[in-house]
Amino acid sequence: MRKLGALLVGLSLLLFLFVPLTQAQIQYEVGKVTYESHSDYTRVFIEVSPETGYVVKDLHHPPRLLVNLYPASLISLSREIKVGDRFVESIRLDQESKGVVRVVLDLNLSNVTSSVDLSSDPSRLLIEIRGPEEDLVAAILKEKDSPIIREEEFPSTAPPPKKEKTIYTIVLDPGHGGKDPGAIGRSTGLKEKEVTLQVAKEVARLLRNEAGIRVYLTRNTDQYLSLDRRTEIANQLGADMFISIHANSGYRRHAKGVETFFNSRYSYGEGAEEVAARENKPLGSENIPDEAKLIIWDLIQNAYRSESNDLAHTVQKELVQTTDGEDRGVKSAGFYVLRGAAMPAILVEIGFLSNASEETMLRKKDFREKIALGIVKGIKRYYQGKL
Repeated sequence: MRKLGALLVGLSLLLFLFVPLTQAQIQYEVGKVTYESHSDYTRVFIEVSPETGYVVKDLHHPPRLLVNLYPASLISLSREIKVGDRFVESIRLDQESKGVVRVVLDLNLSNVTSSVDLSSDPSRLLIEIRGPEEDLVAAILKEKDSPIIREEEFPSTAPPPKKEKTIYTIVLDPGHGGKDPGAIGRSTGLKEKEVTLQVAKEVARLLRNEAGIRVYLTRNTDQYLSLDRRTEIANQLGADMFISIHANSGYRRHAKGVETFFNSRYSYGEGAEEVAARENKPLGSENIPDEAKLIIWDLIQNAYRSESNDLAHTVQKELVQTTDGEDRGVKSAGFYVLRGAAMPAILVEIGFLSNASEETMLRKKDFREKIALGIVKGIKRYYQGKL
């Protein structure tokens, strides 16, 4: 009996020592690897530990993408997954050294663009491979919902007679998109990128019924765009107005209502700095512009600050009246998505996804239509005073 007791104690001790070791090994284990093949991109998903980080390097001759994961471990010494689509031939994983797993994507094209991201889900690494960066402005102009530009709308070579502006170009920017979901509702999981696109499309539909207005969207699908690329599109299209549409989120769950922002170097208004920090977050995965570029951006937008302020107040007033939402006022802060816009530019926060009641309302089509109508009323009031 004593021998049995001693044996049980010994086994218990071994289990005590073994379980933490096993957990430590499992903690950084690289799990399931899957991929999605599309006509214009390939996505690879790798299950990792939330503590795992990565380093990325482009390799040439032949073209490959190298991603080193650390800390990470493979159950087997190596794995290879055949893909064989337009962009990726195969995915190879091997334990390069203790704690480091090497992931290599063998590419079928040498001029691809790639992105690697953990921000939307820290337990799943997303690698996206696309073809050469397309000319987004050309693509926008070719979209079926874009206005038809008639020949008489182009300036002739002869000096035109002086006349009032007859076409007003508006660029709507649905916030976030693609790998960047934006805020996510706490109650039903509604994503900011979804509701902003729905509202922007409704605003565009209403505006296209108005004479003298040409309207474009920076994105018509669930597409990722960098923050500075959005205003770059508006500048290239020669826009007279840029409106970026977003849904809010806050630490206080009871926070609710609508608020409108214009760009400024310094924050003004309750919570303005917090909102700017959240909306500027996607820039963290990109090349942050140098100080000289930021100064130039600010100088460009400074020329339109007074007009942006007027536009913000006009849209905010109409949005509150149309939706009967709580008026959180007009505020200013440093928004990267507004910097560099050579036109009046504002950012509209249409409601709080962190508030369960407002999240439920934003899911409703009729409420989103009210929001869109409020924005349209504000736009019309503003531009009618400029024509």
